[in-house]
Amino acid sequence: MRSEWLFVLVFVLALALPGESKRRLSVTHLLTEWLENPLGIDTPQPHFSWQIQHADRGASQSAYQIQVASRPELLRDGKADMWDSGRVDSSQSLHIRYEGKPLQSRTTYYWRVRVWDHHGVTSPYSQPATFETALMDAREWQAKWVVVPRGGGNGWHSQFADRVDVIKWVQIDLRQPKEFQRVVLYPARPYNWVRDEPGFGFPVRFRLEASDEPDFVQPRLLADYTQADVPNPGAKPFSIDVGTQKARYVRLVITKLHHPADTRPLAALAEMEVLDANGNNLALHAAVTTDSWNMDSIEENDWSRAMLTDGVRESRPLDTYAPMLRREFRVSGRVRRARAYVTGLGYYELYLNGQKVGDRVLGPPYTNFHKRIYYSTYDVAPLLRRGDNCVGALLGNGWWKGKPHFLLQMHIEYTDGREQIITSDGEWRWAKSPILDNSLYHGETVDARLEQPRWCEPGFAMQEGVWQKVLLGELPGVTLSAQMMPPIKVTQTLKPKWISEPRPGVFVVDFGQNFSGWCRLRVKGAPGTTVTLKHAEVLFDSGLVNQQNLRTARATDTYILKGEGVEVYEPRFTYHGFRYVQVEGYPGTLTRGDIDGRVVHTAFEQRGQFECSNELLNQIQRNAQWGYRTNWHSIPTDCPQRDERQGWMGDAQMTANMGLYNFTAESAYVKFLRDIADAQGEDGRIPDTVPHVWGTNPGDPQWAGAYLFIAWDMYRHTGAKHLLEEHYEGMKRYVEMLRREAGDSHILTRNNYGDWVAVVETPKDLISTGTYYLSVKTLVDIAHVLGKRSDEREYRALCERIADAFNKRFWSAETGQYGNGSQFSNIFPLYLGIVPKEHQQKVLEHVIHDITVNHKGHLSTGFIGTRYLLDTLTMLGRADIAYLVASQDTYPSWGYMVRMGATTIWELWKYEVGPGMNSHNHPAFGLVSGWFYETLAGLRPDPARGDWEHFTVRPHAVGDLHWAQASVDTVRGKAAVRWEKRLDAFLLSVVVPVNSSATVYIPKAGIASPALIEAEGKVWSKGAFIPRVPGVKSARDEGEWMVVEIGSGDYHFKLHADR
Repeated sequence: MRSEWLFVLVFVLALALPGESKRRLSVTHLLTEWLENPLGIDTPQPHFSWQIQHADRGASQSAYQIQVASRPELLRDGKADMWDSGRVDSSQSLHIRYEGKPLQSRTTYYWRVRVWDHHGVTSPYSQPATFETALMDAREWQAKWVVVPRGGGNGWHSQFADRVDVIKWVQIDLRQPKEFQRVVLYPARPYNWVRDEPGFGFPVRFRLEASDEPDFVQPRLLADYTQADVPNPGAKPFSIDVGTQKARYVRLVITKLHHPADTRPLAALAEMEVLDANGNNLALHAAVTTDSWNMDSIEENDWSRAMLTDGVRESRPLDTYAPMLRREFRVSGRVRRARAYVTGLGYYELYLNGQKVGDRVLGPPYTNFHKRIYYSTYDVAPLLRRGDNCVGALLGNGWWKGKPHFLLQMHIEYTDGREQIITSDGEWRWAKSPILDNSLYHGETVDARLEQPRWCEPGFAMQEGVWQKVLLGELPGVTLSAQMMPPIKVTQTLKPKWISEPRPGVFVVDFGQNFSGWCRLRVKGAPGTTVTLKHAEVLFDSGLVNQQNLRTARATDTYILKGEGVEVYEPRFTYHGFRYVQVEGYPGTLTRGDIDGRVVHTAFEQRGQFECSNELLNQIQRNAQWGYRTNWHSIPTDCPQRDERQGWMGDAQMTANMGLYNFTAESAYVKFLRDIADAQGEDGRIPDTVPHVWGTNPGDPQWAGAYLFIAWDMYRHTGAKHLLEEHYEGMKRYVEMLRREAGDSHILTRNNYGDWVAVVETPKDLISTGTYYLSVKTLVDIAHVLGKRSDEREYRALCERIADAFNKRFWSAETGQYGNGSQFSNIFPLYLGIVPKEHQQKVLEHVIHDITVNHKGHLSTGFIGTRYLLDTLTMLGRADIAYLVASQDTYPSWGYMVRMGATTIWELWKYEVGPGMNSHNHPAFGLVSGWFYETLAGLRPDPARGDWEHFTVRPHAVGDLHWAQASVDTVRGKAAVRWEKRLDAFLLSVVVPVNSSATVYIPKAGIASPALIEAEGKVWSKGAFIPRVPGVKSARDEGEWMVVEIGSGDYHFKLHADR
């Protein structure tokens, strides 16, 4: 008995929260829009959530009261001038929508809540929480986009078309009606194209139009070249005399596209000028818009519509230095409060009086910058001085293709009631920084000899010709939104595990962990000494870094010393995925104290822990967590190291569930779902990658379906119905697009990727049609939650028709299998629940035979099939087979990755290090972590209710596993389980947060007449429930399980044979 209570004690100590104890009844963990005391939100009606602490088992909330005030003293005195909900009889403690007076911009609000428990006892009011609004109305922006006139790039490139006669247009805004006489088109000659091709993409037939209105409802024809093909001008400009015209907008309408060899039809230009009588270019730096809501422009590979008016008449490599910007101002009194609302393109760092503001890096978040840009709010009061001040910025390239942009609006409030506003405007100056080159893929080059000390301090003497005036720009059609997700930060610092010297003077550092980020280097040497750092995931046999799998990404940082004592270098505007770094040119011998690894990613908190008696699975869990968090850089990326790092939707939907078990990623997924909505076409199509800058070609159904699947995972884990409501019409539009495409056959054939990187392929039309069914079924579930009964009935009927069509097309009565008999062919319809009952066992037996006999205990699935394989085997009572697969250590398996030295999850099941597609940090297969929580530990939220209001605990003591434990800091509080299998008993401890309940399944392990006791008494004996233990509502014997219904609290069960 002593060992059993030692088991309980260890579990309780493991879950103890330092500094926190349960009072009789209290309210804690107040959140606004998923965030604690957020600074700068722009939601007109934010949502409030809280957790409840209660000493009693079975405790729940019966009512709440929220108070919101504009001043803390009003809240303290109970005078809630913004909103007092009064007593609301409800158990809801999550996502309560603000229903008070309209919120004002740039205002701090104070709120608190009290609750009534299930006995009607009232809690004290919580400690006050705050939220602060940002700029709630776009008209409040007084700042102007300042632009650094950096040159280069290929020019403008339309999206590809399927035919040459697809009409496209691009237009220029001269800002006001102006007189002009000539339009000049400069052909593109892309420097990074597969071959030199002067006149690349030059329109074959076109016309020029003018208008004073941007919609060109009544255009004026300036020139018409639509009746015959225009000879390609090659490298020469094409000049068009239009006579004397006056207009604000000039539009080029292309009626016949250029069709280069080896690619589809397109249009492209290096530059477009609009000249007045004196030859002045009126279009210089003018705003450019295109067809299809500004989507008809490729914004990658040094193409951008902004380059059409950048003053660079020929295609040439893009300038990639990072500019510095500065402006001085005076503070004339005692500051009460000061906020800066800031963003930049691509990345920015904000400085004030010589100090960097905040600790975030690589911001703003990646979006389709032509639709939405996020800005951040900073408290800058501590950095302001009475008298002269200087605000500055460094601008990096990031994902932005075009001239660097910066936007700042600083509000300074004085104690005497005055307000001062500092904005980005034409008074700012810019200069080149020591960062000569910066690229996400290729790295950063810094020449410290070019530093300008004190450049962002007042009184700095700007050298004439070095510091120049900025330009003012516009970004038409762009929505500015407050950033309401965690920023990217340096979250951890790693020390080298070892340093080798495979060649004289060449040092290779092993950090012992694959991660995303960069290195911090300490170095002392002569001026001009050049040190390079090359990053890689693997090594050659020689011990040098192997960068072949990075493809075109150079992943190399270069630092040129200024020669003044010990210098510390740390990149600003790049990141790498690596374990090893090769240091060349280092003066002297590199030691462990000279270099650190800086782990960089979206700064989630870890909320989940899983551990078990199988150390191999524990390492797989660690690998999955590392892979997930180091692939979040404001979007869920596919990899952090090669020339990709995109928001591949398939990878994103594979890992959403495990991510929400392990990390506080809710607000990040809110942002990502909005990215998807921004990327969706009017006809419902969704692309494979989000953000998407290559048009809106429909994505693979499993990739595009992430819109529904991630939204549903969010609901399961958080209960956020308002999120489903926000995206319902978009999700419905997507499903309707699938319905149109499948037609009356209900068979969907389009599929881009199949079961990606599978060992055995599965027919693509089977995958697409099954995914079509799953998408519609998910919409049915969402419609049910939202009470949309008509839609629910309609789409449920559609599900039945798709299921019938699926079975007719893919079922083989002869073989008793689906498709080609691959594991995924059979497991997918089982997962979907569309296999006729009389065939289910036969199909399952085929899957098990294929795993155990044909593949000797291994899976053969890829990204998509693996997601469903483990869950389906568990659902159908064969968790033992799922465990057999999950615990293998030979190819193909997660354990094989570990055995080969992996510290993250690979893209491929096999170990490859050469050129090509073989990322060693790819999160998709990390989905197994979710199975660890849900199956091995047994924690799973009830999808019928969402938000952990009710959940199941159903541990599976399979294979050689003899104990497991998991905990999740859910939206309601900590949910946890620990179990241990013994020869004569099964021990199970469970933690249920207040205002939640759980159904607990305890395996009987072959015991015919079980008895169940809990630390406070007997629960089951002699075949009957004993209703004596507080919090235990009922118990029943259900086949292989004892099932117990419990309320909140900590429980410790022991199941053994009845004596």
